[in-house]
Amino acid sequence: MKPITSGSMGAPSNSKEKEITSLVSYLIVSARQLYEEPKRYGPFRLIEACSRLIALLSGMGESNELLEDIRSRIESEKVTMVTDEKGSMKFLDDLVLSVVTEIEQERWE
Repeated sequence: MKPITSGSMGAPSNSKEKEITSLVSYLIVSARQLYEEPKRYGPFRLIEACSRLIALLSGMGESNELLEDIRSRIESEKVTMVTDEKGSMKFLDDLVLSVVTEIEQERWE
């Protein structure tokens, strides 16, 4: 497989493009690492990517109160995700419930 070089795609020209490239890189590397890391790292990597995406959107002025709340909750809980499996499952269950509740409320407005 031919490596991707910045010359073939052009280097990111501004900070937002660099942040997007960084997030995409994180996702690609995370996908590869899942084959070798413990199973519990998968949810951590996904939730970390969510936090990074929300931070990126916030920096672009495209976030909202729900997303900022989600990011705040992720940042306060993510470290325990690799050490407390039951606690992290409850955290994710609560987060899913919050998101689904919000989506349902928006759907009926």
